[in-house]
Amino acid sequence: MKKYVYGLFDVANSPFQVLIISLIFSPYFANQIVGDPQIGSAYWQWTVGLCAIVVSIVGIKLGSFSDQIKGGRRNFFYISTLLCIFSTFFLWSCAPGTENIFKCLAIFFIANFFYELCHMFYNSYLFDFSEKKNRGFVSGLGFSLGFIAIIPLLLLLINLFILPEQTFLNLDKSQFEHVRVVPVAVAIWFLIFSIPIFAFIQFTEPRPVTKKEDVQPLLSLVYREKKITNLGNFLIARLFYADAIIAIQISFSIFVVKVLGLTVKEIFQLVIITSVVQALGAFIGGYLNDKIGSKLLIQYSLYIVLLTIIGLVSYQERTVFIITFQIGACFFGILQSASRVFMTSFVSQSNLGQGFGLFTLASRSTAILGPIMVGTITYFTSLDFGFLSITVLVLAGIIMLRRVDVPKSY
Repeated sequence: MKKYVYGLFDVANSPFQVLIISLIFSPYFANQIVGDPQIGSAYWQWTVGLCAIVVSIVGIKLGSFSDQIKGGRRNFFYISTLLCIFSTFFLWSCAPGTENIFKCLAIFFIANFFYELCHMFYNSYLFDFSEKKNRGFVSGLGFSLGFIAIIPLLLLLINLFILPEQTFLNLDKSQFEHVRVVPVAVAIWFLIFSIPIFAFIQFTEPRPVTKKEDVQPLLSLVYREKKITNLGNFLIARLFYADAIIAIQISFSIFVVKVLGLTVKEIFQLVIITSVVQALGAFIGGYLNDKIGSKLLIQYSLYIVLLTIIGLVSYQERTVFIITFQIGACFFGILQSASRVFMTSFVSQSNLGQGFGLFTLASRSTAILGPIMVGTITYFTSLDFGFLSITVLVLAGIIMLRRVDVPKSY
């Protein structure tokens, strides 16, 4: 039962990542608010990058602090989730026009900041909602449910707001209210499907508080005896390839509109297909994780993602482009799921907050090399070169992962 409760929070938060950060609201911002997809893409990437830097600094401190107070992890999880939901509502107010550029970016920055924090604490709860023998399955199940569950929300949005000339609630399409309503729907969805895990955690006894004197210094976890630790090597690898995935997710929708000229309706349809593919990949990946191990699964997935990026830039005929992306998308969820599982092998019950604070630091602190790098290259060259630059991050992740030894306790 508890593995499904855990998975429902992936159902809750997935639409924010897919519809707000990546595939729906970002092209609306670039095209209708900024009025230039290339410059708009750069602004969006820079904002995500700046937010990631702030999250990496705050997250590591907050994660460590949550281990040292009773119910700390639970309360921070509640607060960050609710603040993300609340601020997401305000994206509705971002009407078309350059006068709303700063307003939109400010609201998005706040919403994304709390989204990343709540996700950090959620990832740490994998330890509590699974056992060693099925940790890969539980993590994969969560991602799979998240990808599948986004489909009914998409169908609802398409049939009520995108397709009809006369939309539900009589929204004004000339002011893009049919697109601006997406954050409102995402926020309501997020709140509803957060309730099960909130209730479950509320009636579960918090784990023992970690005494301050028992907290290991952060530096000793990643660097000891004049060399990088095994955990340090994994976090550096994660630092690069996680940023690559973030950069792909953020820039793909703007990139695909430029390459294929998709309408909002067609983007929705592409998201539905991609969600099914990612759900299947995450579910199978979760099963394989428990069979062959996280490290090997991550390595195979990175090779596929590398080939996918090259293929998307090289072959831009419509059918080939979409099929190529679907192959890569199948492994995005696997990478995220397997990484979350692998991290649990490096932490214990006494430092979950601290450990997953480091995990968040590793996936967010190099935003300057990910979204900011891609945004800057896009600004000064083209969307193609900006997208292709992501291969540098994937290659760095592959090289560093070869130095990671699988913990004996895993």
